[in-house]
Amino acid sequence: MSKKFKLAFLASLLLNVVLIGVFLGQSPRHFDREARRGQRMDQALVGLPPEAQSRLREKMAQLRSAAQPLFERIRTAQDEAAQALGAEPFDEAAYDRKIVEINRLRMESTDRLAKVVKEAAMSLPADERRRFAEMLRQPRPPDRKN
Repeated sequence: MSKKFKLAFLASLLLNVVLIGVFLGQSPRHFDREARRGQRMDQALVGLPPEAQSRLREKMAQLRSAAQPLFERIRTAQDEAAQALGAEPFDEAAYDRKIVEINRLRMESTDRLAKVVKEAAMSLPADERRRFAEMLRQPRPPDRKN
């Protein structure tokens, strides 16, 4: 084997090891999202009577079911935008239309979810509403020191 081939092979091998490491490093975040969501919900519901816990779990399920179709439409539009970006020849107008559609869908989902959250919260007593807000709060990412 020539020296160039050996170097190219070694570089390829190192790149694959790095990519596998990145994938494995990110995978726990994706695979365990539901478990973390359940833990946050359980922590927020501690101390509430069982009927209040079931009411809040039902509200969260309503929120997820209301959001799911919009999130799927956003993912589809993102896939289509990526396809437009990689198409040959590049159609700038098609790509721009998809980006506008993604932004419109995001605004629509934000508006719709805000209405669902408000409707759900209006039917709850103050203590349950506070706990509902805790369940909705996104966890902060860990601080990274560079």
